[in-house]
Amino acid sequence: MAILGTAVSCALVVAAPAHAATPLPTPGTPVATAVTTTSVSFSWTPSAGPVADYTIQTIDMVGRPWRVLATTSGTAYTHANLNPDSVYEYRVIANPVAGSDHTASNPTPLLWVRTRPLPDSVAPTTPGVPRAFPVSTTWATLTFGFSTDNNRVDAYWAQRQVDGVWTDWSTNNITTVYLRDLTPGTTYTVAVVAVDANGNRSPRSDPLTFTARALEPAPTCRVQLQTFGQQYQIGVTIENMTEATIVENWTVTFTFPAGQTIMYSFSATVTRDGTVGTATPRSYIARIGPGGTGSFGFLANNTTGSPSPSGFTLNTSTGTHPCPIT
Repeated sequence: MAILGTAVSCALVVAAPAHAATPLPTPGTPVATAVTTTSVSFSWTPSAGPVADYTIQTIDMVGRPWRVLATTSGTAYTHANLNPDSVYEYRVIANPVAGSDHTASNPTPLLWVRTRPLPDSVAPTTPGVPRAFPVSTTWATLTFGFSTDNNRVDAYWAQRQVDGVWTDWSTNNITTVYLRDLTPGTTYTVAVVAVDANGNRSPRSDPLTFTARALEPAPTCRVQLQTFGQQYQIGVTIENMTEATIVENWTVTFTFPAGQTIMYSFSATVTRDGTVGTATPRSYIARIGPGGTGSFGFLANNTTGSPSPSGFTLNTSTGTHPCPIT
């Protein structure tokens, strides 16, 4: 093309496609290497790629945002001037070399660590007498009264007595301890000991003796009926104390006299077809494994002179089982 006698050349310039920057690989999860009453030292495996340095973040309490604690070119850090017997959380982010066409890595999984407590020789007080409930064929739940300590109760140990000797069995940091791997029909003697942050142990609680449930050939079912004037409440408990049967796709049917209406139900949906009521479990109790239990119930309005519901039956893929009313 010529403009006023001057030749002009035109060329089409095509932009190169945009190139997305690549995040650096996430460094290794930080691991505590030394913990004192006032400091925490930790390290992590390095990120691959062009790393300039690492940002160490901490969080002051649950619900608060992470904040920058420090930046370091190494793969270890010591956080000092901390409080004794206090929890601290950390995570690490790898930062790229400028112009390397990389972005910062994702944060590492967090490191949760508690500083050591100050020296202390005072033991916690004696826990309350344990109670075993519920008890199944292979597991039991112990609950008991809490201990106190001049500093902090760190954990509770359930101990088992075998041939006159007490040994630690199962632990938790709350006043509930779960016992597993019981033998059906076997009797156990247990007690509870509280432990503080320095490892001082309380006196042992008074003992409890209980027996694991015996195996049953089939699932069982029972019904509790309570009446309140023109209303009544039904509670149904299904127990599967079999060795290997799984109860699933089950329902409970019953005679549901005409004129009675459901006010509310829990853990099951109750429907009516004439005078037949059917309870279908919610998803969270629809499958009951060996040693497990499930329960549901409902509150209903009655009419004057109308009989109570009756004939409760558990229907499973392996058969039907009567549910006596207690």
